[in-house]
Amino acid sequence: MLALKLPPVLAWMAVAALAGGCASTGSIKNEPLDAGVSRAFEGSYDHVLRAAREATTAAGLAIDSYEAVDSTTSVIVAKKGASAFSWGELVRVVVQKTDAGHVMVRVYTARRLATNITAKGDYSDTIFQNIELSLK
Repeated sequence: MLALKLPPVLAWMAVAALAGGCASTGSIKNEPLDAGVSRAFEGSYDHVLRAAREATTAAGLAIDSYEAVDSTTSVIVAKKGASAFSWGELVRVVVQKTDAGHVMVRVYTARRLATNITAKGDYSDTIFQNIELSLK
């Protein structure tokens, strides 16, 4: 019988990867809607929502799903695929009307693999800046 023997460092990395957990589109959708980094924007709900969708793709993310939770809240889930240096990331953008003329946007980022130290880790600044540019 042929046995595969991994160097100790690789064996520990495999154990850490399995124990660290993985993010999925289902798990990121189930996080509380108020999770993540938030910023308020002035404008109509529809205009900010459109800007958020454009900002997400401009950040290099592919939109995986879109859901209107109700008439004042929408959820965008996007992903960054795996590369030579990262297993990829998931990003959830919640757009929520707060009052007339004000909309709250929350960005929550999760690494596909918790031990993925080369992932960007937070897309909120990029997405917020892209929304600001789109709203001008």
